[in-house]
Amino acid sequence: MASLPGFKPGDGLRPAPNWLQTVTVEPLAIPTMSAPDRRAPFAEFMRIWEEGYLSNPISFEMMHTQMICVLDGERLRRPDGRLDRERILHYLESTCGSVGFFRLRLQRSLLGLTPPAWVPDDSFDIGRHVLFSETKGNLESSQLWELSGHSDGVMSPKHPLWRLRLTELNNGDVALGLIFHHASLDGLSASKMLGAMTQKSADEPNRPPENPFASARPARRAELPLLAMRWWLSEQPSFAAGWRAYWSKPIGRRIRRVAARTLRPIRNLALRSERVRAQQLPPRHSDFRTMNSRTVTQRASDLGGTISDLLVATVIRAYDGEEHNVSLRFPVSQRSATGEKARNQVQDMELYGCSDDPLNEILHSVRSQIANRPSNAFANADVPGRQIGYATLIPWVSRARFFCGAELTEVVPFPASLGRDELSAAAILYNGMLSATATMPASRDVESVASRIGSLMTGGADVAAH
Repeated sequence: MASLPGFKPGDGLRPAPNWLQTVTVEPLAIPTMSAPDRRAPFAEFMRIWEEGYLSNPISFEMMHTQMICVLDGERLRRPDGRLDRERILHYLESTCGSVGFFRLRLQRSLLGLTPPAWVPDDSFDIGRHVLFSETKGNLESSQLWELSGHSDGVMSPKHPLWRLRLTELNNGDVALGLIFHHASLDGLSASKMLGAMTQKSADEPNRPPENPFASARPARRAELPLLAMRWWLSEQPSFAAGWRAYWSKPIGRRIRRVAARTLRPIRNLALRSERVRAQQLPPRHSDFRTMNSRTVTQRASDLGGTISDLLVATVIRAYDGEEHNVSLRFPVSQRSATGEKARNQVQDMELYGCSDDPLNEILHSVRSQIANRPSNAFANADVPGRQIGYATLIPWVSRARFFCGAELTEVVPFPASLGRDELSAAAILYNGMLSATATMPASRDVESVASRIGSLMTGGADVAAH
């Protein structure tokens, strides 16, 4: 099976076990019936922490995560000055359409006996995932969410959970808004997804489009329980070890989990109202700053930490609420060479500090908390301070990347924050620059907070606003 370029076991998109690749169905010798599908069933099962992002309509919508890539628009236009939509779609067909990650959709199990699985979308259509804006825009805080594609609505779980929006900017650039679902990837797999969507040079030729699942078919709901059992047994060192592992977990918890999956449609009825949605997902807005990564790296080093430490400390210091003792969720990778191979393999821990303290003291405290994180420091733990949001850093690549021949001049990440977070931030390292985005409720002054984040991370005056 094809998978994301550069993926190894443990990196996120795990290859199907051998038995998934070899199971076939022999055709029936009945001339009046159509021949059965001889392709092997494919299913990539989710883990429990991934399934939580899909537990109800609010969680599903909340975990739509955005990003904006700013492109040099000159290479994307036809001679008449309009965007060459046909060439862009062909490019996406040969890149995204040829990579397994972009073709997998959700499939829920019969009677909720197993977690949902990712299966190939047999009706995959690249055009379903790409939107072209009919109006131009500006890269400013009031338009960021529109440019990212967030206003285009909730994605359908019947198809792969990603979507692009291309918008021409008034300065001649093009904003490539990307929506993906946090259940399908974490920071590491997101960076690999971006790598699969882009190229190393402007003149790199497109490869012919190829369906990586041409020899596979989506596993049916009724097939998932048996496939899950066979896959689970294939991961156990022995039957005895598997037997002990299975009964080491309370059977009551397993029964409750199956019941929750089965009753999910009924429980979700009450969450589909606009009133509940407005309470759980109030309006938010964002602003960002782009800085020289060397300046930020030196700043972090001078204060005795890493860029990641500096980002968390900066968000705590920049918080402008009435409460001064605050905490942030911070993703900690659980990946290892021998560990589970789920796509989303992070666990949130709580980091805390006082927004009145000097930045260097907050940073040293944050660094100590990360280095000495006890098991009770993770999400839902009783840590001091008001829980205000989330902070994460994505290291990507140190050289320029290209989309359909156009250089990515800037990348603007959005944090995977909860709907009622007061302040969340995400940063990405790309081509010698660091872009940091702050997201807050629409009633709060996100521009001044983003300005303060820029000043704190560089140690100087606010970097130029856009």
